[in-house]
Amino acid sequence: MRIIVDLLLVLSALFLPWWLTIFCACVLFFVFERFYELFLVALFMDLLYGVPTEMFAGSEFILSILGVCLYFLLAFAKKRMRI
Repeated sequence: MRIIVDLLLVLSALFLPWWLTIFCACVLFFVFERFYELFLVALFMDLLYGVPTEMFAGSEFILSILGVCLYFLLAFAKKRMRI
C-alpha cells in the first residue's frame, strides 16, 4: 500500500502543482507513521523545478526547507492530536 501511495505522490510531483503535492504529502503524513517521503518529494521537486531566487539568498531548495519545517510542525501536531 505504501509503495503505491509513494508512486502516486511522485506522479503528483510531476503533473500537479507544487502546492497540491505538498498538501497531499501533509495528509499522508497523518495516515502513515514516520512519513519521510515528505522530504524526498520536496527534494525531488526542487531538483526538477528549483530555481535560485534572490528572496531566499539564492537557494534552489526552497521546497526542501519547507518540507523539513512541515515535517517537524506536523510531527508536533500529530503528537498533540494523539493520532
